[in-house]
Amino acid sequence: MLLNRERYLQATELINFEHEMIQEKAAELARGCANSVAVAEQIFHFVRDEIRYAFRVPHDAGQFKASAILRAKMGFCTQKAILFCALARSRGIPAGIYFFDIVDHSLPEKFAELLRTRTMFRHGVPTLFLNGAWRKLDATLDAKLVEKNGLFAVEFSPESDCLMSKKKRDGEKHVAYVNEYGLYGDVSFSLIQHWFSLYYLHLFDVRLEDY
Repeated sequence: MLLNRERYLQATELINFEHEMIQEKAAELARGCANSVAVAEQIFHFVRDEIRYAFRVPHDAGQFKASAILRAKMGFCTQKAILFCALARSRGIPAGIYFFDIVDHSLPEKFAELLRTRTMFRHGVPTLFLNGAWRKLDATLDAKLVEKNGLFAVEFSPESDCLMSKKKRDGEKHVAYVNEYGLYGDVSFSLIQHWFSLYYLHLFDVRLEDY
């Protein structure tokens, strides 16, 4: 995948890595790291395990800025990917968001009924340029949530894509990545809202609990 890496290093409205909070957290995570791969691994574990997964309907643009996600310490896949990109770019690591549709067979029945589907449309996965190649690093589900639901944790590797397992620990189906939309250097709040209106319009009038 040959891409102009410069556009994957820029600050944007949502990937606002110039914010003081992002700069401080990125510097903290990079402390003692010998190279960009080690930095990426620290960022991966921080976003995966310290930013709690919480499904959100995009009502407020401010909640989708990397600095706000870091402050809230929670978000759903795209929010976590935005934060991941900001932390990586602040340390000079090219980063973007690769979008998939995924079918999640492990969704709680109540949540699947709420969504009216088991397909999570436009699932955002942070993607970093490491060791001369683009690597997808799905940091959506934290270790506690994975353990609670009998899943396999996504582990970091700079040598291959790191995506959720097709199977749960009991052998039942977990996730299938079914459609690919490619790598985005940026994503706007209006685009995120547009995607939600296409697939989950009914949720804009629903008061959601955290999932």
